[in-house]
Amino acid sequence: MATDAATGPDRRNRILDAAERVFAEEGYHGTTLREIAKVADVKLSLIGYHFESKLALYTAVFVRRQHVNEERLRRLEAIENLDAPDALEQIVSAFMDPVVSLQGDGSWYRRLVLREAADPSSPERGVMGALFDPMARKFIEALKCALPGKARGFYEWCYLFAVGALTQSAFDDRIASLGGVPGAAEKNDLLRSFITAALRYG
Repeated sequence: MATDAATGPDRRNRILDAAERVFAEEGYHGTTLREIAKVADVKLSLIGYHFESKLALYTAVFVRRQHVNEERLRRLEAIENLDAPDALEQIVSAFMDPVVSLQGDGSWYRRLVLREAADPSSPERGVMGALFDPMARKFIEALKCALPGKARGFYEWCYLFAVGALTQSAFDDRIASLGGVPGAAEKNDLLRSFITAALRYG
């Protein structure tokens, strides 16, 4: 039975935690507020109290994690010389480290980003355009400085390919089905090498 014993901020965060997981599993269109309320163990009316619509709740899930993108930009802007021999490695670190260091259930957020980015209806919600594209453009400009002279479209496509690799790395269950080791300590090192080599030699 749903309970509202927690305080206001706690209940709101509990709703956001549940929404992040359910949206990641079912997608925006496949998720109902009733299902989120069940997972959060709150009354459906409480979701309406905190969020005026499903889209408002969905957007709030991403806004709550926006500190990750802010940290990525902070690290990118801290790179002193984008012409340096190791500039690419620094750019890749700025791009992936704040994401892979997410604590707790951060894998749900990474799955959600992958699902939203791949959803043809994504532009209707405006999440990518508002919260991710401004950051993406700055990383693309940095790549142009670190790797000059690439063909038209290289930087934009490679950025998107890197996003795919980064978000896909949250799926440990898939690697297990292929005979790999879930949660292997070297996963992030392999991911870093993969993205860096793809950019440098692509």
